[in-house]
Amino acid sequence: MIRSAYHKGFFHLLSVNFLTQFLGFGTTLLVAKFLSPVELGEIKILQSYSGLFVVLGGFGINTAVLKICSEKHDEQYKGHILRYALARSMLCATIALGLIVLLALTGAITSSRHLSLWLAVYGLIVPFAVVSEILTVFIQALKQIREMARAQAVIKGQSFVLIVICTWLWGFRGFVLATISAYIVGVLPLLRQVGLKYLTTVAGGVTGIPKLFSHIALFSMLANGVSLIGRYADIFILDHFVSNRAEIGYYSLATIFILGAMQVTHTVQSIATPYFSEHADEEIWFRRQLVINQIRMAGLSVVVAVLLYGVAFFFVPYFYGRAYHSTLLYLAILLIRYVVWSCYAILGVAVVGLGLMRLSFVGLIISTSINLCLTYFLLQQFGIVGVAWAQTVSAGIHLLIGIIITQMALRRAFGHGLRVVLK
Repeated sequence: MIRSAYHKGFFHLLSVNFLTQFLGFGTTLLVAKFLSPVELGEIKILQSYSGLFVVLGGFGINTAVLKICSEKHDEQYKGHILRYALARSMLCATIALGLIVLLALTGAITSSRHLSLWLAVYGLIVPFAVVSEILTVFIQALKQIREMARAQAVIKGQSFVLIVICTWLWGFRGFVLATISAYIVGVLPLLRQVGLKYLTTVAGGVTGIPKLFSHIALFSMLANGVSLIGRYADIFILDHFVSNRAEIGYYSLATIFILGAMQVTHTVQSIATPYFSEHADEEIWFRRQLVINQIRMAGLSVVVAVLLYGVAFFFVPYFYGRAYHSTLLYLAILLIRYVVWSCYAILGVAVVGLGLMRLSFVGLIISTSINLCLTYFLLQQFGIVGVAWAQTVSAGIHLLIGIIITQMALRRAFGHGLRVVLK
């Protein structure tokens, strides 16, 4: 198992994914020493809102690229798909950028005028984040995992230096402006890795886009958007219904540690997705790998959760001080959520591999609606601790829904559900 993971690039991508924590949420783990708890919470809020518009600007095109380019097509056709995807995404990203600026300046999103103004500025990351995602999944679809890891290492290295130095010099303002600059500069290594042959060469006879492309993109965008609302439901509700802004900062620090754990699961998903797409018509292989990899992922998540809490238990009081003591309580609860989420992470990418985005979307609508209601209710009853427990309970509900969705997807693709004989 370890040899197989090594040759598929798991450890290369995993090590780089840990570095990615220095960009976005993860960077705040180090720069929090230069920020107040209130500013730390505000950064998390800005990142959460902007994340929704990145999904809207991407319009699910990255998932369509990953699905189609993972299939058995020649390089000329894959280059044709990439060029089409980039052109379409630029239009969508421009619309999303205009929308986030409009909503921010009219005060329709955030809870304060201060955050609205900074959200309008932070929204500049949208087009660059969209392009980066498409280029990244294209490299992933080609199964060039090590090459993708190298490109990301360069991106995250330069981002880390830029963001930490700017935050140290100029605080909150420096963090925001440096993050925008990091996204802009981060596109260059990916363009270099993809190469000109895919971006500029137009081969004769390569025309047309699969009808499935728009279908996958639309339902992926809807599913990812709803999923993101569910994932950041706690932050959105805390922003609008909690007056203790410092406590939001303590909670935000716990979520940053969670993102570190999630990189392990995201790494497995990144490697597994193109393989499930490629073997979507091979029932025996598909079923066996689905069960094996999901069981391994669940066990690995327990180990990661225990180790991460042990590190945080000593690191948080030493590095941030006693004021952040409540972070450990939030972290313990959210780590349970992480383990539960990892128990259906591979099931989710398997449904994507089968191209059945509509089923995922329906499941996400149900689970996200429950999450929003539960988060608001438990906040009123138990405060921010209730918000943390709401995320864990909602993950359990999503696990049950995910199993049902996977059963339906397998029946639609192969005629029956999760029955597997491991030989």
